[in-house]
Parts: sequence; structure tokens; C-alpha cells
Amino acid sequence: MKLLNLGCGKHYHAEWINIDYTKTGENVFPCNLLNGIPFKDDEIDVIYNSHLFEHFNKHNGINFIKECYRVLKPNGILRIVVPDLEGIAKEYLLQLEKSLLGDKNAQTNYEWIVIEMIDQMIRNKSGGEMMNYIKNKQLINENYIINRIGSEVKDLRNINHTPNTYHLKNNINQKFLG
Repeated sequence: MKLLNLGCGKHYHAEWINIDYTKTGENVFPCNLLNGIPFKDDEIDVIYNSHLFEHFNKHNGINFIKECYRVLKPNGILRIVVPDLEGIAKEYLLQLEKSLLGDKNAQTNYEWIVIEMIDQMIRNKSGGEMMNYIKNKQLINENYIINRIGSEVKDLRNINHTPNTYHLKNNINQKFLG
């Protein structure tokens, strides 16, 4: 059975084929998924991706879904995990209320949660405004942002956004291609 984890970041399993934009670990193969999924038609049994889909604009998202279905075997499984918009909206309201009461930390957190909420709903470029905020601001609320979106915040502040030139099709461990 071929199990494919797309956009895995640092969350991967040795039994799966793990792909991310950059090599984030020993068992992760770098690939720009905007160029397609590097497998043959009807080759994969299960595709999983968590918090990847929202990084595509509408056009690229549609192409990504088409690619998933292209490589999936008939009756294959596609599981897509996306951000919890209701949870983001509740956090927005919480930070707004605290901010209006004069809480300085909440004011900074509110600035972030507005960007997060809008980006998760209508992002039109990879990384969106969240990436701009993370890369271009001194993050006095870095712990809050890490709590919101994960420890990858530190990596995102340092990443050079150039995909590794690793040739995925030729270098995936043969146990997966068998």
C-alpha cells in the first residue's frame, strides 16, 4: 500500500512517502507541488495533507485536487485537513474584547488574529499576509503565534524559499516504488 503525506513539514512517518516544499527531515522529499504530484496515474492508495490546502490560491488549489485524484487509485482515500475557521473566529472575538479593555498583549495578538482569519479565508498567494507578518516584523508576540500555528514560525523566519533541487522521482527510497 502506498501512503502519501503531502506538505508534511516536520510531521512525517517513515512508513509513508513524505513530501514538502523543502527537505524538513531524513524521510522527507522536497517537491514544489505547484508543478504537480510526481507519481503516475492511479499509483497511490491514500493521500493525506494537513494545513497545506490553504496555502494555495484558488486556481492552484483546484489543480492540486485534480492532481490528487489523478495519482489516487480507484477507491483511494484523500484526506484534507484545513484550519478551523470557527476556532479562529472565537479567538478573534476574544482578542478583540481584551484589546478593547486595554490589554496591550491582546492588542498585538489581535493584529495577528485579524491577519490569520483573513488569510485563512481568502489567501491569494502562497504564505499570504501571515508570511509577510512573520518575516517582516519583530514578533513581540512570537509565543502567541507559535501557539496559533506551530513552532514552524521560527523556521519560516529563516527559510530562504528556494526549493531543494533534489530530483524526487529518482530518489525516493525504492521500498516505496517497489
